Amino acid sequence: MLARQLLLALALGAAAAGDAHASYPAPGALVVLDEEGGPNSRGALYAIEPVSGYRRVLTDFGNGIQGPVAAKPSGLARVSTGLWGGDDRWVVTDANGGTDNRGAVYEVDLANGARTTVADFGDASRGPLGRQPEGVIYVPPVLLGPLSGFFVLDRRAGTDGRAAIFKLESNGRRSVFSDLGDGRGARAAQAVAFTWRPGALGLGGKLLVTDMTTGTNGHGALLTVDPINKNRTVLSDFGDVLQGWVDARRESAPNSVIAGNDGSIYVLVVGGGTDSRGALIKVDPSSGYRNLVSDLGVDSQGPTGSLPVAIRWSKDQQTIYVVDAKGGTDARGTLLQVDPATGARRTVSDFGLSGYGPLGQSPRAIDVN
Repeated sequence: MLARQLLLALALGAAAAGDAHASYPAPGALVVLDEEGGPNSRGALYAIEPVSGYRRVLTDFGNGIQGPVAAKPSGLARVSTGLWGGDDRWVVTDANGGTDNRGAVYEVDLANGARTTVADFGDASRGPLGRQPEGVIYVPPVLLGPLSGFFVLDRRAGTDGRAAIFKLESNGRRSVFSDLGDGRGARAAQAVAFTWRPGALGLGGKLLVTDMTTGTNGHGALLTVDPINKNRTVLSDFGDVLQGWVDARRESAPNSVIAGNDGSIYVLVVGGGTDSRGALIKVDPSSGYRNLVSDLGVDSQGPTGSLPVAIRWSKDQQTIYVVDAKGGTDARGTLLQVDPATGARRTVSDFGLSGYGPLGQSPRAIDVN
């Protein structure tokens, strides 16, 4: 405890002693979106020091002076230099923002918290309308790569409201990249998250999409989307015992997904594991076979989960961060770190303890600076 207090004190001192740009997160800092954070519960973006876990507010989505006031900030992504030029950019989706509450995407200047609207999903002049855009990723251009740019997953768009993936242009125009309810292979039922898994030299890469209710006995599945022909296949059926780990609980379902530089795939299962506290699963990229990495209900592996909602690699891809929306003190959320080799966990930041900085309410998304 004394060591942690010392680290927190050092973090405070460093923040106070910094120059005018000290509010900008240092390389390796964790950037976490809390959809109900801030004084007005409109959401907040925090920078978190990965060793001490100390939090600082980067932008308050309820503060109109900083830009558009959010309704339900949901997704977060770092847009690397090269898409629009200049410094790296950070974008946040608002599932109920924009015209007619059809969703919006904001750009956030982490140095001063200023926000601007990048895309209004209710503006028909900019492309097909959205309904609930939440997930967002940026795929950097690579040699021979079939896909690059800025993509948003809308959970209620597409055929029969089964979800769709939009591609955004630099001018805010959008098009439907993949309608997850159409007839191009496996149809989604409740798609909730996605990521890009690159192939060697950019060749053979595919989008990975988690769906919470398709698959055997409605236990969900991990789908792949071919970026060329847009065909979809089921890589891993989370209800199929022939493909490895299965949690028979009705509430168990795959949620967040990440892909490593080495091609590895990890999926966060909400409602799975001991006492339905969540589980981290590794999925074989060829066979779809699943192995349990960390059971968030087993306290021998570290702090337990409650409602884990998002995962992200550390900058060096040696550890995995897990965002738990209702873990920790007063169920205000926690940020955990998991060793993918052993499944061991530690608490990075408890959003219910003021010793870590401004309190949170419901953290939902994470990326790494």
